[in-house]
Amino acid sequence: MCTAPCVRAQGTGALDTSEIRLSARLLRMADGRSLDTALVDEALASQIRAVRAQAALAIGQVGGKARIVRLRTLLSDPDTGPAANAAFALGLTRDSASVAALGAALRVAPAVAVEAAWSLGEIGGQARSVIEGALAAGAMTPAATAGLLRAAAKLRPVPAALIARHLAASNPEVRWAAAYAIARPRARDGLRALLPLAGDSLAGIRALVAGALTKSATGDSLADLARPALRVLLADRDHLVRTSAVRSLATFGALEREAVLPLFRDADVNVRVAAAQSIRAVLDSAPAVWERLFAADTTFMVRQSLLDGAARSGVALGAIAVWGTNTDWHYRAAAAAAGATAAPASRRIDAARKSLDDEDGRVRAAAIGALATLADSAVPGGDVRAFLAGQLSDRDPFVRSAIISALAQHPRSGETARMLQAYREAFEDDDNDARIAALQFIAAAWKQDSASWSAADVASLRALPATPDALEAAAVKDVGPLTSWRAVAPRVRDLAFYDSVVRAIVLPSRAGHAARARIVTERGEIAITFFGADAPLTVRNFLDLARKGYYKGTRFHRVVPNFVAQDGDPRGDGNGGPGYAIRDELNRRRYGRGVVGMALSGPDTGGSQYFLTHAAQPHLDGHYTVFGYLSAGDAVLDRIVQGDRIVDVQVVP
Repeated sequence: MCTAPCVRAQGTGALDTSEIRLSARLLRMADGRSLDTALVDEALASQIRAVRAQAALAIGQVGGKARIVRLRTLLSDPDTGPAANAAFALGLTRDSASVAALGAALRVAPAVAVEAAWSLGEIGGQARSVIEGALAAGAMTPAATAGLLRAAAKLRPVPAALIARHLAASNPEVRWAAAYAIARPRARDGLRALLPLAGDSLAGIRALVAGALTKSATGDSLADLARPALRVLLADRDHLVRTSAVRSLATFGALEREAVLPLFRDADVNVRVAAAQSIRAVLDSAPAVWERLFAADTTFMVRQSLLDGAARSGVALGAIAVWGTNTDWHYRAAAAAAGATAAPASRRIDAARKSLDDEDGRVRAAAIGALATLADSAVPGGDVRAFLAGQLSDRDPFVRSAIISALAQHPRSGETARMLQAYREAFEDDDNDARIAALQFIAAAWKQDSASWSAADVASLRALPATPDALEAAAVKDVGPLTSWRAVAPRVRDLAFYDSVVRAIVLPSRAGHAARARIVTERGEIAITFFGADAPLTVRNFLDLARKGYYKGTRFHRVVPNFVAQDGDPRGDGNGGPGYAIRDELNRRRYGRGVVGMALSGPDTGGSQYFLTHAAQPHLDGHYTVFGYLSAGDAVLDRIVQGDRIVDVQVVP
């Protein structure tokens, strides 16, 4: 075992062979989502702080109820690493019986207190009295106070009066957290107190204020104060503030038309995109202004947003026909969605049918998406639901997945036989999306009215072969005839693999030699430094893909100004991935600006898609794996527009 000098050197990642093996076993346990109590107890008895901290976190990652009491005792551990991980892990388990212990932890070491506050927020309503009591009592460190304010943002209703006391705090972290706690849920009781912060020195706070002042939030009582404040924020020096301001001001409709239109001349392209995405609320259905705005800006995302907004307003811009014959699928997909949306209700099926002949599945999926909202509507000219069901033989699994998801919004027991067939037909797909969608439909139909299922359908359900896919099994965990599927456990690899990850990823990161990569975009380079000790399997996966050239030539298929820029889909429409999924590695890292997170379509569905945050996003904390941060290229991140190409992602030697 490690000697005393080794314990002192633990911050550098110095572990002997047995401790590396212990760390690898913990990593394997967390990846397999199955608590090994003997292993956890052994690790918690280690002299190595990092190993003990890893064990505490792993209990939460696997939902290890058998060791929750042990986590509570760790809250008072003199070693803040394991103690803070224990506090965070209790939030992952959402253990309401731990509320009192977490409340007491608010007044210990700041690192532990911050995690205790986060966990209280995750527990939610059952922790309300502790959260409100601590806010009322005060006398905590600024970090703990800020954490508790972020936790209060998750309560419904939000304790606006208690939060508002902190809006004038001199500490910027506390002031931002208070503004966030009112702005994120748009708590009407706190908006009046939030308004003065429209002139705050911090751009992040001004952006929060701008984003909170929508018409639905302010109502008539605050509209006369909110609208002038938003007009001022439209001219803010920070582009993220302007982005939020134009979105909110547009919600006030035609009254703010003349204030919103100048944003189409903004120097920042993403502000113009936000204006285009919001303009529908202030324009009527007269085509002239729509056509003029479309002609004035050649940026694809501005034009696509205008095309979509016009279509939703019942305006079919002339570009639909031109884009529909473009050689680039992006244009055809945009035209397919807009064409089906803009068409009169009686002709929407006909408009979509034209695009369903397209050779590119991404275009067909866009057409299906335009019809999805009408799946249960009675429209002249045809039965949309029957039409969608008739496309379930499409060769593209993502088209089929989109169809099934649309039908699953209101599942019908009479359709279960077709969904069972769709599931079986999807056995040959490389991706599991269509299979999961079909199973989700089946689960929803079963929950809604299992008694109405025919004996033949129940027999067909029971006859389905057990799946080896844990995500598929999870989709039907509450379907009685498939109870045997619950035993499907996530696949894990040989211990040697996890040992190699500890040696190659974890230890160098602990020693200050974290893995790095360069994202080379057509707008410049972004440097990423990875949190190898916090999310080693996610980091390993990203590095492996990058070394294979997986990201070369991909595009930022999703950019939401003032939220995230997302890449990693070789298909380009947000549906693609590497053909496998990795498990989440939820950790204590927080989503500030420039943080790298793993994109998901549900728990444990990560693969190749990742995102970079434009601004702090506390609501993502503990729900999406954080695995790196932007260490250079801040200005490049701001310039990225949806559709921008990745030249390459290069691992730094």
